[in-house]
Parts: sequence; C-alpha cells; structure tokens
Amino acid sequence: MTQQNSTLENQALALAGVAQFTLYAHELATDGRDLPVRFERATQAIFCTDPDSAVDVYGDRSGVADGIRYLRVHLSGQRPDAQGAAVARYIGQILKLSGKVLGDEQALGRIRGAIDRARLAEPGDVADIFDAAYRETISPIRPQIMLHGEPTYLKNEFIQRRIRTQLLAAVRCGVMWRQCGGGFVSLFFRRKALLSALG
Repeated sequence: MTQQNSTLENQALALAGVAQFTLYAHELATDGRDLPVRFERATQAIFCTDPDSAVDVYGDRSGVADGIRYLRVHLSGQRPDAQGAAVARYIGQILKLSGKVLGDEQALGRIRGAIDRARLAEPGDVADIFDAAYRETISPIRPQIMLHGEPTYLKNEFIQRRIRTQLLAAVRCGVMWRQCGGGFVSLFFRRKALLSALG
C-alpha cells in the first residue's frame, strides 16, 4: 500500500478487519460457528497482498461489515458484553503481535511462501496451508493468542484449522493497520476520528 493511502479511513478499515476476523475466530472457539462466507472473507484478505487501499482487502465495505459493526460499538464507548470484552482483549494481543510480525522478515517470507502455495492449491487444502503457516510463523511469537472456548470445538482439528486461518487474516489486517500508520496512541486518542472514518 502506497504512503499516500495511509489515511485515517484506511487505518479504521484495517482495524475493522482485525476485529472481524478475531470475532470469527472467537465464535468458532465458543460455538463452532463455521460459515463458508467467513472463511472466504478470511482467505480473500490473506490473498490480497498488494492492495491500493484497505477496502480492497475485503472487496468492498460489505466484506468487513461485521468488523465495522463491532468497532462502532467499541469505539463509541458503549459497555461491551462478555463476548465483546473477550474479543477486545484478543484484538489488543493481535495488534501487538502484528507489530512484531511486521519486523520479522523471516516470518513474513514464510507467510508469503504459504500464500503462494495456497494460491495454487485445491480449495480443500487452503485451510491446511494457512493453519501450518500460522503454527510455524505466528505461534512462536509472543504474545501467543490463546483462545478460550468450548473444548469440543477447540479439540476439533477441522475447527482448529479454521480458527488459525481467521487469526492469520486478523494478523494480516493488523500488519496493514501498522503499514497505514496505525498505533496505540492513535487508537486511544483518536477514537472519535476513527469512528467517523468508519462511516
């Protein structure tokens, strides 16, 4: 993404992507909610490696609508419910993790290699490739994301692969947030401006 596109709107939409894919991962862990459209959105975000603007990562704003909806509640100062509070904690961890990933050329190279393999893979193999990429490159970096949920889903290998794909998409959006000039100072002190940029 070029420097001239590092606008507040791009920061807000990148942050919405972090929120959306983190929410999807959380819901997979807590109630096994595996909707095909959610997996498609995650893989689209991961595959879009050279966007002109943040919205390109999702196709259009409808592709990140769940993340925008979450952020509107969170940034407006409304008291979150238990799920919202849990997701907010994970988002904070992912944003910290994304900064470390962005500075780790070896990890970025491995992720790029996994994306190249996934582009050529059969659709049924994509989750396996992204799951392995997450475990090999993201999991060793601290803070490690430890999702809480129902053991039935957390121990299900199919769900595990879906969760890690969603988390990889969240980290991808977190990296984009950093590339757009996002930081914790702007997150805490420009909440109203970010909220306005969501539209």
